[in-house]
Amino acid sequence: MIVVEEFWSELNSLISEDVTKRGISRFAQAEELRKAVEAILKAKKIAIFTGFVILPGVRCETDGLLGAIFLSEGLMKLGKEVSLWTDPPHAMALKAGLRSLDSDIPVFVVPFSFGGGFFSSFWQDGYDLLISVERPGKAIDGRYYSFRGIDLSFYVSPLDEFFMEAKRRGVSTVGIGDGGNEIGMGKIRELLVKFFPNSRKIFSVVKTDHLVVSAVSNWGAYALLAGLSIMSKVKDILPEDRAEEELLKVVIDAGSVDGILLTETQSVDGLGLEVLGRKLKEIKSCLEKFSS
Repeated sequence: MIVVEEFWSELNSLISEDVTKRGISRFAQAEELRKAVEAILKAKKIAIFTGFVILPGVRCETDGLLGAIFLSEGLMKLGKEVSLWTDPPHAMALKAGLRSLDSDIPVFVVPFSFGGGFFSSFWQDGYDLLISVERPGKAIDGRYYSFRGIDLSFYVSPLDEFFMEAKRRGVSTVGIGDGGNEIGMGKIRELLVKFFPNSRKIFSVVKTDHLVVSAVSNWGAYALLAGLSIMSKVKDILPEDRAEEELLKVVIDAGSVDGILLTETQSVDGLGLEVLGRKLKEIKSCLEKFSS
């Protein structure tokens, strides 16, 4: 299906509204969003990676988790074979979120260190697309960092190795991020270093074929769903208006925290329910506008 350029431009503008004042979302590109959607439509078996650890306390961040869950549910409705991949700090919240939706999507929890047998068995399963939603990507020194520059390496399973291997194997990859330190941001690392030289230490070197830059990573996942809906003509794959709020409560009860506020509050990246609800409605309105 041919979708007008204005749809991608408007959708990209919505998810790149710099409400968190980090400045990274200025690098969002509508063309990257469109190509990511096209890659997903071509794929049959998809692995979604998520989970960004928050210190102190080794807790799971609310951003990324919601987007990955809703994206996986939407892909199932499109007939894709989907699984979710994470590491120990995020397993409880991810599984709790899926249970609340009565979802049977499998969750694989990768230990902090894993051997070659685990790695090779993944590739024997025939995945033809990998998606990262707010997942740490190693920096130039091989370490993993928070947006504040805290070394997270001890608490991060090196799931970005799957993405680097995917490139060697010719398997397509998509990254979603909002801070520069996530899987996929290696694609624009030179730009990030140029504009934010004092933060060069945290920026990831791990590239993906397609990079969705968003002010909030969950919004990037919702934008993919909107794009998939309009191109496939399958309706109702975006979460319902109250679904995000309800899922947010579930993952917080399971130990997740706001990555900016570092608190167990009904918020994502410091943004409350009003802002989150407004953005989801804007994305839906954009979809409806160009679907009619």
